[in-house]
Amino acid sequence: MTNCGKLTLVALLFSGAFALFAGDREATELYREGRQEYESQNYRDASKKFAEAELYADSAVIKSNALRARIAALRMRKLPYQEFEAIERMLTDYPEYADFVEMVNREYELGKMYVDGVREPAFWGLRWIPWLVGDDKSIEIYRKALERAPFSPNAPAARLRLAYLLDQTGDVKASLDELRRIIKEFPDSSQCKWAYLALGNGLFELSRRGDGDARYARESYDIFREFQSKFPDAPENDYVQTILAKSRDIQSERLLDIAEFYVKSGRKEAAERYFAQVIKEFPDTKSAEESEKKLVELDKNFVPDDFVASKDSRLQRYRAYQLPEESGKLLIVPGRNNRKYLLPIYDLGIKPKNVPVETATPEESKVKQ
Repeated sequence: MTNCGKLTLVALLFSGAFALFAGDREATELYREGRQEYESQNYRDASKKFAEAELYADSAVIKSNALRARIAALRMRKLPYQEFEAIERMLTDYPEYADFVEMVNREYELGKMYVDGVREPAFWGLRWIPWLVGDDKSIEIYRKALERAPFSPNAPAARLRLAYLLDQTGDVKASLDELRRIIKEFPDSSQCKWAYLALGNGLFELSRRGDGDARYARESYDIFREFQSKFPDAPENDYVQTILAKSRDIQSERLLDIAEFYVKSGRKEAAERYFAQVIKEFPDTKSAEESEKKLVELDKNFVPDDFVASKDSRLQRYRAYQLPEESGKLLIVPGRNNRKYLLPIYDLGIKPKNVPVETATPEESKVKQ
């Protein structure tokens, strides 16, 4: 290498080092200005200064400090989704400088804020219009938080909320998967009870819409039986018992339909097996009575059982409360003839105080006359 080439290489190295130093120096100055804006409670300008400081900085330490400060400014500006995006960048780009536990817990908090109705303004200049807000980001935030910390103390409640949100958006299968994970991974949490009820009820509703292989009906039945075993004193057990009875009806009706199909197809033996299965496994259903009648017609040697299984009620019971007594009789009804009254007037049953009345004997009355 010639002397001219060596001098050029040295000059490039010095210029690169100077540019690196200049970038960090400018970023430090922007960070200082951002701190002044933050302390003056001008959080919008502060967040912009911190964003510029991160952009100009070359050092990972300065970049992470600027991003951490911007997260604080966005929190003060009450912009939850932008704060969430900044936290995600912190955890992804600078994980060695991030407080993982604190930031993931904050993501759980942001998801809860969205569930509670907090929204970012759609346009900052029109933020004074209350209904002009952005979309609900709770599903995205909860999924990312659960991905990063699936066994956090906040995870059971977050999964239960996420299951509800997914069900509301029509993603029923994903909702049921979240409920299954609560039951499997957090069996001792307070949310496990509600996960059992929601999962069993969701599977039952799916079985009512059409359950070809009875998979949903069987899983719903098993889930509710587990609920009864795990929570024997729960007040919801009356509801669960009613759903179990209805689930048996659905499963027995399915088997009865299969048996009748085989009857029409001329496959007598297969039909008899399904009729017998209904009578054996679901004796307390209407399909069992119908199966006995069909089986008597197919097999003249079949003798119905004289014992009739007791049937659980298919109607939900509700606690009865006594209606409160009326305060009194209605005296005046507002209307055409009583326009000066805006509200009905009731007899409150207030008795007048005893007023002393002067009494006199007949002789005294004659004297007075």
